[in-house]
Amino acid sequence: MLSSICRRLADIFDILDGPAVRAWLERMVVTGAAVGFLVHLIVIGIARLFPDVPQTLFEGINESPLHAVYTPFSVILFYEVILLVFALATSHTGEVATQYQIISLIVVRGVFKDIGGFHNLENWLAEPAAVKVVLFDMAGAVLMFLIVTGFNLLRHVTPKMPTHRDLRGFIQLKKAVAVLLLVVLVTLALVNLASWARLVEGLPVVLAPPPIDVDLFFFPRFFEFMIFTDVFLLIVSLAYYDRYEHVFRNAGFVISTVLLRVSLSTPKPYDVALALIAMLYGLAVLGVFACFTAIEHWRFTGRGAQPGGPPMPRPD
Repeated sequence: MLSSICRRLADIFDILDGPAVRAWLERMVVTGAAVGFLVHLIVIGIARLFPDVPQTLFEGINESPLHAVYTPFSVILFYEVILLVFALATSHTGEVATQYQIISLIVVRGVFKDIGGFHNLENWLAEPAAVKVVLFDMAGAVLMFLIVTGFNLLRHVTPKMPTHRDLRGFIQLKKAVAVLLLVVLVTLALVNLASWARLVEGLPVVLAPPPIDVDLFFFPRFFEFMIFTDVFLLIVSLAYYDRYEHVFRNAGFVISTVLLRVSLSTPKPYDVALALIAMLYGLAVLGVFACFTAIEHWRFTGRGAQPGGPPMPRPD
């Protein structure tokens, strides 16, 4: 029964991960980002040109045009989260790299939001506290970009150790989990949208009250689901990858994800600092794993054996 459900969900994943659906999704993201940006600019323009319009219509709208950049970045971030779900079934290190990309984009989006929040952009130095936050976030975003680049480079050069176990069942399970996580993602996005539109009062009590910042609902909740998903897959993977280095690497990535989740609800400027620590920890874990794997690969491909002799046996 369970095997049949996993197989059906895996088939759904293969359809969703097809080139046609991917191309359609990319077009929707580009269109949604462009339309959202223009609509946000128009709303800001109306709020500035017609200040006598009842303020309830524009409650919470920042009148700085730079704040409109927040909307397309939100659409792009949602697309990155979808890519994270798809990466779950293909590559664990790819999934972690996408997590880091999402956090870095959240920081970049926050920079635009904070700049748009200056009371007087021409005299922005008159707000030293806000300037320090923006500059710190800018520096943190660049460091995150550097860490993501190094992480992706390292994961591509890490040698792959062969396994003699059939991984088809594990891959099928990961695809099934990815589909379920995609359902959770869409549900959280709809609830987040309902909170922004002030419709959350009509939803079940378990989803209320709406947060002051709707972003503090969506991303922290989604990363919580990612933590439990990674732990579940870590446990299941022991039946397929029982080598010490794989267990340690995967556990280290879970720790990194937990720290990323905590950073999302940590006040500034400690949120960026904690996120950087989480990324550096993941990079360090992958670096040690790459060194360990390279040594094992060198030992058991014959290059560590005596000249002319048989390759050294692979350990249990």
